[in-house]
Amino acid sequence: MPLNQKRNIMERIDETVDLLEYWHTIRKRRRLVLLCVLAALTAAAIYLFTAVPVYRSTTDILIERANPNLLSLQEAIVMDPGGQDFYQTQYKILESRAIARDAVNRLNLDRHPEYRPSEREGFSLRQFIQDTIATVTARIPFLQAQPPPDDDLGIPAGPEQEADAGLVKAFRSRLSIKPVRNSRIVEVSFESIDPRLAALGANTVAQAYIDWNLGLRIQSTQFATQFLEEQVQQAKIRMEASEEAIQQYREKHGLSLAAAQTEGGRQATDISRQRLSQVSSQLMEATNRRIEAEVKYNKALELSRNPETAESIPEVAASPVMISLKNKEVELLRERTVTSSKFGPRHPKMVALNEEIQKLSELKKQEILNIVDSLKANLEVALERERALTRALRESEGETIIHDKVAIQFQMLQQEAESNRQLYDILLRRFNESSITEEVRTVNIYIVDRAEVPEAPVRPKKARGILIALALGLGLGIGLAFFADYIDDTVNSPEELEKQFGLPYLGSVPRFDVQSDDGALPVLQDPKSQAAEAYRGLRTGILFSTPDRSPQTVLVTSAAASEGKTVTSANIALVMALAGEKTLLVDLDMRRPTLHKRINVSNEKGISNVLVGDGDWRSFVQETGSPNLQIIPSGPLAPNPAELIASEQMKTLVQEWAQSYDRVIIDTAPITAVTDPVLLSRLVDGTVIIIEAGSTSRRIIAAGIRQIKDVQGRVLGAVLNDVDSRNGGYYYHYYQHYYYGEGGKKKKKSRKHAA
Repeated sequence: MPLNQKRNIMERIDETVDLLEYWHTIRKRRRLVLLCVLAALTAAAIYLFTAVPVYRSTTDILIERANPNLLSLQEAIVMDPGGQDFYQTQYKILESRAIARDAVNRLNLDRHPEYRPSEREGFSLRQFIQDTIATVTARIPFLQAQPPPDDDLGIPAGPEQEADAGLVKAFRSRLSIKPVRNSRIVEVSFESIDPRLAALGANTVAQAYIDWNLGLRIQSTQFATQFLEEQVQQAKIRMEASEEAIQQYREKHGLSLAAAQTEGGRQATDISRQRLSQVSSQLMEATNRRIEAEVKYNKALELSRNPETAESIPEVAASPVMISLKNKEVELLRERTVTSSKFGPRHPKMVALNEEIQKLSELKKQEILNIVDSLKANLEVALERERALTRALRESEGETIIHDKVAIQFQMLQQEAESNRQLYDILLRRFNESSITEEVRTVNIYIVDRAEVPEAPVRPKKARGILIALALGLGLGIGLAFFADYIDDTVNSPEELEKQFGLPYLGSVPRFDVQSDDGALPVLQDPKSQAAEAYRGLRTGILFSTPDRSPQTVLVTSAAASEGKTVTSANIALVMALAGEKTLLVDLDMRRPTLHKRINVSNEKGISNVLVGDGDWRSFVQETGSPNLQIIPSGPLAPNPAELIASEQMKTLVQEWAQSYDRVIIDTAPITAVTDPVLLSRLVDGTVIIIEAGSTSRRIIAAGIRQIKDVQGRVLGAVLNDVDSRNGGYYYHYYQHYYYGEGGKKKKKSRKHAA
């Protein structure tokens, strides 16, 4: 088989075991589970059959998505009814105290018996609990609820509202608002012990909600109309003031501004800017001329300093006077050239020609100086013109700025006046529209189905209440069962023995009836009973408790008193004797001996006589009436049993018994009571610890086991005694019905066996 398949099989086995453990716990605590179920059913029955029937009636209303038609343009009040917040707001309004108070007043609930506790008939458990809680709360200051200062719709709480606060609260507690999913329908439900009032309450709430919504619309329209009327008056005052400001400004700045207004407010500005542009152009031209005249003058002045270059001045070269003088000079030079060929230099004619030429040169120089002076004069004229135009440009710029400021201010006044005029016209038109709208009353809420008088109560629903009580009781019982099992400090199953103490499990003994001393021996009295078979199984567990050889001397003890160790010792000895083994049963419980009563022998002499030296132990052995079984009772009570048991003689006796008998069963006192079993555990082959199921604390058991192990005693295992098969679950259930279903006897419990 594959490893994964094996692992899956083991996991399923573990899950099955866990489920069986749970079922075992429930069966073991079934009385507690049944008690919880009965308590829950009883409480539910008392409530269901004594509660006053409550009726519920429902009104369906339709809430349409529509804006309040206060203004035609719907700009004064902006709402978004298409969003989810709109419907959530409507649901809260339906649940509000204002709607509830209106419905209470319309129904006159202050005179209705349901809302007047003094007129109620009979006893009401719910009302009694509510009145008790109210009385306690009233006596504790910090538990008293403070009423809200204002109503939930912003209406200050007055004396009347405080007086009917209890009625409103009671009414709202019976009212429920439920929107129908994926629709605009809202269910308004109201509950009451009076079916007629249930229908009236739902219909009244719906009508009160519609009237409240309509009143809100009318109030909003009136508020808008009043607001618009005030705004119209203010807008009219502002419009008249702005027009008056334009008129005063026009009169202050003259008719030119009126012309500017006529031509769009731009003419004055354009004229000043044209003048500014013209002066700027003239200034630029004058500057160019001044620069040109300055260049000409400076060049001419430079050339005039050198006679050779003076005539190259353009103005000189272009001067008609200079041209005429140059022509005359050329003619005189030509004539002097002709005359010099005829006459000598001192000839009067030659002298006259030279003087004439010299005179022309002087005239030329003078003409050049005149031309330079003329250029200088032109420069001064150009410079003066440039200065004059610069001053004119500055003046024109100042005028332009002034005109711009005036035009801008005037334009602002015009715009303000126009804006005020438009605002006044809009507000006036809307005021007239709102006045007309105020007369129209429309709503967007409609009643689809009115509530009708219910025929059957909505609660209490007895069948459902019983089922719920059954489920709650069963759940509570199972929970308490597991909780009780969790806090249970006793041992109830073999698994707990192995898990808590690491002890081998030798077997379990069921609870059986003990009506007399002889009844404690089911091996003899009822061999086919569960108890007899359990003791036979216990013998097998003891014989196979050690791997090398079966124990010959066995000490039987318990952690605490009254756990059934004596009965178990007697029955184990009987089983071993009936199996053909020579068995000796010794009673070493020397403080509270009871074994002789179970076996029905005399206790006048016994092991205490042997330990004090009154004779050989063989002389104190008694027959039990059963084959192969002999007994040594405890004998008279000794003053120092612990010292006798701790003596060497006790050790010798155990060894001699082992040599004389096949099995030696020793019954002794509880471990935690005295030290006798701890001392004896070192002398025997093994110790069997008897544990009463569901009785002994785990701490006591652990302490007893630890004491034996501390002295190197050997513990063969533990026996789970007094197991109630009715509570113990699956350990004896199958065995009881399969093996003992026909021949076995089933007896009712009288008392549990203990010794």
